[in-house]
Amino acid sequence: MRLVQFRVACLLAISLTGIAQPKAQTLDSLLVNGGKKIGNNSYVAIPILFYGEETKWGFGASAGYYRIKEGVNKASNIQGTAIYTQRKQFQFGLYPKIYTSNRNFYYSGHLKFSYYPDKFWGIGNNTSDTLEENYTPRMFSILFQRQRVMFGTIMAGIQYQFAYSDIAKFDSEGKLENSGLNGTNAFRTSGLGFVLTWDNRDNNFYPLNGEFYKLSLLVNSKIFGSSLSYSRLTLDLRNFYSIVGQHSVALQVYTDFTWGDTPFQQMPSLGGNEILRGYYQGRYRDMLMLSGQLEYRFPIYKRLKGAMFGAMGQVSDDLSNLTFHGFRYSAGGGLRFKVSPAKVHLRFDVGITEKGDAALYFTASEAF
Repeated sequence: MRLVQFRVACLLAISLTGIAQPKAQTLDSLLVNGGKKIGNNSYVAIPILFYGEETKWGFGASAGYYRIKEGVNKASNIQGTAIYTQRKQFQFGLYPKIYTSNRNFYYSGHLKFSYYPDKFWGIGNNTSDTLEENYTPRMFSILFQRQRVMFGTIMAGIQYQFAYSDIAKFDSEGKLENSGLNGTNAFRTSGLGFVLTWDNRDNNFYPLNGEFYKLSLLVNSKIFGSSLSYSRLTLDLRNFYSIVGQHSVALQVYTDFTWGDTPFQQMPSLGGNEILRGYYQGRYRDMLMLSGQLEYRFPIYKRLKGAMFGAMGQVSDDLSNLTFHGFRYSAGGGLRFKVSPAKVHLRFDVGITEKGDAALYFTASEAF
């Protein structure tokens, strides 16, 4: 895959939480300075400058704010990104994760809208690189999750999501426009569901011990005002094991299932800076996805740490069609630099696919 986009963030203003990143990228935001803590509050503002074949010059900012309650290892935080390009494309995302003052409730979700180019290779686990085509979707999405915190480690609650999407521009030589797939025409989704979480990690930004398990079900139905009826079930299982000192191993198994009239944009997919690093986000997509990754994290010098990782993943149209030989693989390594007392780290990763293609990621917070 050719390198078509370069991104540089030119200033780290004060401190850092996690920074949401644009979807289409190869080298993500570059941060160049350390952090500052003001009481229990920390925040960041980072200008971003980049150039891409589909976007020309673009600029924007990422920002984050977090607050740690005294004696509690989980931080409330709000983070966001805004980007505008020379071709009048834009992205905006806001991602709150907030505990109430008495720690009885946890609120999370997102607010996103964008008009930004993306890529499509077709549906399935064996699509060819020659099928790559560009398209530019317009999208608005709002997600609200409310969970009750019980016994300090268990959270359960409800969620609601509304989204609208259409495709503003198709590749003139591509096949997507006439593919007949759900999502090629304008659609809206409106879904209601539940969330169940188990979280006893010693830190939610850079854990050394503990588990994080999350089960989510979202049902989009015409009863709720959705123009497409489909459901999504996700299961995220993470385990963290301290070996000695600051050496640790992190393990994740992530499954994503959809059924019904799923639009292709919302199909479970592989790739990006979190799942199967090295592949473009959405390189493989279908009705269900199964993935796993293992990461070894180790200290190097003071705030500087390192990591080595390996991952595997597969998409399929049905659970019965998953095969041992169908998995895609990637591996790589990277550096971490601690920038806040909450153990937020800058993350630089190099992911290499089984085909030998490489992708670079520079962002904040861990992949999992």
